[in-house]
Amino acid sequence: MKCLICSGESAGEVCDKCIRLEKILYQKEWQYKEGMLRMKQEGLRIAISNLRISGRVAICDNAKGLNARLDNVSHYLMNVKECTQVTYQGKKTLMIVIENNTGANTKYTRYCFLPSFEESDSLVNAIFEAKKKAASLTDRIRMNNGMPTDSAPANDIKIINMDELEKAKVVAEASRISQEAARQAVSSQAQAQAPVAHTPATSAPAAKPATNFDTVALSGLAEDISEFETKIKKLKVLRDNGILSEAEYLEEKKKLVSIF
Repeated sequence: MKCLICSGESAGEVCDKCIRLEKILYQKEWQYKEGMLRMKQEGLRIAISNLRISGRVAICDNAKGLNARLDNVSHYLMNVKECTQVTYQGKKTLMIVIENNTGANTKYTRYCFLPSFEESDSLVNAIFEAKKKAASLTDRIRMNNGMPTDSAPANDIKIINMDELEKAKVVAEASRISQEAARQAVSSQAQAQAPVAHTPATSAPAAKPATNFDTVALSGLAEDISEFETKIKKLKVLRDNGILSEAEYLEEKKKLVSIF
């Protein structure tokens, strides 16, 4: 068998020489209870590198998962063509489709199921990002070997998150929401264009100027002081002219002080 990267002799899709250059980017192990009655527990695993997808999963040659068996897998990452959420043994399961189209005698399509796997989004994202690195590394290896860099594009993976029935339901619901939004928009536009009766605005009464009580108090105090000074001056004139005695002047002054 020829290595799908460098065309060197290999026991699998990727030769040992190329495998030395790979780097694991994502890996996960989990437990799966197989069977309906005895519920035998099996250990499954998946690993994504910058060259391969490998691990132990349920594999078969049809998309329905009929006659699937738990087995080890190791495939060139660029041959991953599709990630789909399907129903496998009555439960939602991630299915990975792997296709090899090189050579008339080596063509195949394999369906890998990951029952009980709970990180589908993380794995799909890891595959998508790893395929970019795989395409770049494959091109470098082939350039070093004097080979044409004809690796498949890294974005050729088909990602389907729902089966056809669920997709139809989502499309129908999206259409219903879109139609409802359109009706609401037409209704809002009609209401906006309708004439609106204008009622004359009632003028508010003019606000009275605020009274500054501090100013009023100071003004009254100034008037009292002025009157007090005037009367004191009159008393002094009467005393100086002999009309009032000193005792009478002091008595009248005392009365003024008590008043003011």
